[in-house]
Amino acid sequence: MEFGVMLSATSNSYGIPDEELPDVFARSAQVAEESGFDVLVAGDHIVYPGEIPTDYEFSKTGKPPFDTTTSLFDVFEVLSQLAAVTDDIMLGTNVVAAPCRHPLVLTKNIFSLDVLSGGRFDFGVAPGWLKPEFDALDVPFEERGKRTDEFLEIFDLAQEEGVTDYTGDFYEFDEVGFYPQPSGDIPVWIGGKSGATFRRIAEFGDGWSTLWDHPDDVAAARERIMNAWRDYDRDGEPDIGVLRPVNINPDADDDRLLQGSASNIIADIEAYREAGTTRLIVDFFTTDIDEQLDLMQQFGDEIIEAF
Repeated sequence: MEFGVMLSATSNSYGIPDEELPDVFARSAQVAEESGFDVLVAGDHIVYPGEIPTDYEFSKTGKPPFDTTTSLFDVFEVLSQLAAVTDDIMLGTNVVAAPCRHPLVLTKNIFSLDVLSGGRFDFGVAPGWLKPEFDALDVPFEERGKRTDEFLEIFDLAQEEGVTDYTGDFYEFDEVGFYPQPSGDIPVWIGGKSGATFRRIAEFGDGWSTLWDHPDDVAAARERIMNAWRDYDRDGEPDIGVLRPVNINPDADDDRLLQGSASNIIADIEAYREAGTTRLIVDFFTTDIDEQLDLMQQFGDEIIEAF
């Protein structure tokens, strides 16, 4: 079982002055590394549009914790900064909406970060969900799945050949070079929950990235992923990463997953592992950075050490 932590402050709804965020990012990454986490990930948007759906499923009110005035840091710039202040921890996206950038630009971002980090880049990718963001970027929302597939085809060619051309339904270019080349195979985590997602994992990915799912849901999804995996004659087994908030607190509601005492949380993690989860990424219920750092250390001491 691997453990990761979410750097959610890249979407700065924390009330922290923007000029203080570089230090917050660096401290978070360094504490995560010192606490034994395997990977630190950050989300990705390019803009927050004025029209944001109010059925956001990851808040109690249905309203997202961001708006047009929320500072939004470029994920590749942030992770490049963190590569310079850490040594071993993997640095990843969770997740990039592939159609929001041209494949040549996105591949350049990825390859550059992988080389600058010494081969520590961990790539999470999905078609995306925020239609008004697509509209602002002039990318047809209804084409996002097929555009993601074409990007993944280009990404594979770029890694395998270094120099290539491409002709697809949405992207076309004559022979170009993709250098610097990554130092090794970059792990690709595919996000989403549709049938196309599971096919995409088997065709292009190394694993599945999901949010908040219960262990029973993970087990059911894994069966579907394995069916596609076998259809594509893939060797081995796919990784499965789950992102959930954690609350190490004996007074917390231990009927909720990953809340309560350390022993209760360890039992929940075992249930995830039995369901096929190979990586658990934790987030926190607090936006207080010092509390987050304390929780990272506590999670490392009391939970990661148990595995």
